[in-house]
Amino acid sequence: MQIIYKFRVHFEEHDDVVRFIDIESTSSFADFHKIIQESIGFDGSKPYSFFMSNDIWRVENQICNSETSEDTGSRLPNKTFLNKYINDPHQRFIYLFDPELDWSFFIELVKILKAEPNKKYPLLARKEGEAPKQNKLRGKLPGATASNEYDKMAEMLMASRLMDELNKPEEEEDLPDDDDADLDVDIPDIELPIIEKVLADKPIIKKPVSFDLKFDEEELKIDDDDFNLFEGEEGEEEEKEEEDDEFGSDNFGGYGQGDDGNDDY
Repeated sequence: MQIIYKFRVHFEEHDDVVRFIDIESTSSFADFHKIIQESIGFDGSKPYSFFMSNDIWRVENQICNSETSEDTGSRLPNKTFLNKYINDPHQRFIYLFDPELDWSFFIELVKILKAEPNKKYPLLARKEGEAPKQNKLRGKLPGATASNEYDKMAEMLMASRLMDELNKPEEEEDLPDDDDADLDVDIPDIELPIIEKVLADKPIIKKPVSFDLKFDEEELKIDDDDFNLFEGEEGEEEEKEEEDDEFGSDNFGGYGQGDDGNDDY
């Protein structure tokens, strides 16, 4: 009974372009290369190689290379077979085509089937998305330049920009106004003298305050005019008291007479 591997193949930079390929387990990597090229419309005339891959699409070791000679000890695709490198139900490979344009493909085993008698393998089981043109630089515009020529163009562009910067006239620096310059002056911090710091650390002690009062004898001396003024004020007070006595005696006298009349009544 013949075993069939169903692989999912897609471009590294065009993951929406997918091809499902059914191929016999005993097929070579050269047969695998041919059916992949037919499924995407490439001519298959450029060098290519296959690599083992881990779960995050990182290259582990090379399987075969179309440009490898037998003197180097590397394997040739037409002498290397698929079933020798299937170690996992979801085995992954990385397929590189045309080193100049560096086309990269991710390949994953998705199913193992029994061969159907009425089908001829290998075959394209299903396709999704339109493949880019072979002569595009990894999906860029037609007639794109190879990567090494892009590096040269980038170097020339950087050199021209550097020359423009060197030839650029120097601009006059804006000098600050006098007012702005005064505002920007840094004022140094003023430190307290050592004596004040010591005094500040000492506790405050309250002491009783005594005052020495001194008076001028001439200012305290009493003149004769002061005595005359004092005697005049006393005479006025005596006259006022006499008037009050006269007024009071009349009232009391009248009041007494009225009382006598009432008693007689």
